[in-house]
Amino acid sequence: MSQENKENFNSFSLVQFVWKWRKTIILVCLVTAVLSLIVSFLIKPKFKSTAIVYAPRTNSVAKILLNEENYNERLDMKAYAEAEGTEQMMQILNSREIKDILIQKFDLYAHYGIGEKEAHRQTKIYKYLKSDIDIKRTQYGAISVTVTNRDPQLAADMANEIIAQLDTVKNKIEQERTKAAYELLQRQLEVVDAEVQRIDDSIKIVMENGVFDFQTQSERVMQQYAIAVSQGNTAGMKRLEAEMEKLSTWGPRSLTLYEEQAFFREYQALCRSKMMSAIADLSTDVPVKFVLENAIPADKKAYPKKSLIVIFSTLASFILSIFVLLTIEKIESSKKEE
Repeated sequence: MSQENKENFNSFSLVQFVWKWRKTIILVCLVTAVLSLIVSFLIKPKFKSTAIVYAPRTNSVAKILLNEENYNERLDMKAYAEAEGTEQMMQILNSREIKDILIQKFDLYAHYGIGEKEAHRQTKIYKYLKSDIDIKRTQYGAISVTVTNRDPQLAADMANEIIAQLDTVKNKIEQERTKAAYELLQRQLEVVDAEVQRIDDSIKIVMENGVFDFQTQSERVMQQYAIAVSQGNTAGMKRLEAEMEKLSTWGPRSLTLYEEQAFFREYQALCRSKMMSAIADLSTDVPVKFVLENAIPADKKAYPKKSLIVIFSTLASFILSIFVLLTIEKIESSKKEE
């Protein structure tokens, strides 16, 4: 018999087998459909609410408002974040700190029926939250925060609270870093101020010794000395030689001090500029998100889908019943052959 004929025979045999046991199979499928429908009514329904937000490129007031350069898209407070910024925001939205806020605000231990003395209660509550909260990136680069719960109002409230706490948590993290940077700059500025004061005091001593502008004074003294030499003015030459000796003693020192003064004053101005930027960021809480859509209570349950439960359970019972009946016939056939 050819392979094609075998396949036709096997298919025909399977149809014959199903037809032979049709009453049993139909009965099993009907019973399964009824039972699965009853079970689907016993399952507590759950509702979904979704909020959608975009992450901004930056929320630094100093970068946005104090930028003196030309337009930069990265510093535009209206610009949406790229993939990296969106991923960072998703990490914050998934943080345990926000989950702890939800647990406390909505009394989720009581809502999920977890007693105070129950073992591993913290692990259980986080497991529930992981199952009920879904935070993912949409195909358009936004972030969707979906909460599933038996209470539609609670699901919407939790989704909105998650995105509301994003401002608080992110600003808290960034302000902790900004405050640390400000304190570091403050200490550094104190050191620079002391150094500038030391240089100023040293320049004052140099000036008290008659050196105000080393280069100009040197040129002037050399010109006068050349004139005194040409005129044979011995007294003038001695006076100018004393002036030249003083310049040779204090002149190089004055050049070094003025170079140091310029360097430290520039660094001093930079520290003060950075501190002003840090103060601007510390004193203002800029929203760290664009809310595209707030969550609202769902008026239709998301789970369970009764039709899907009935269809899949009935299909599974149909396949299983055929397998069981085939097994039974095979066993009986083997016994007869023996």
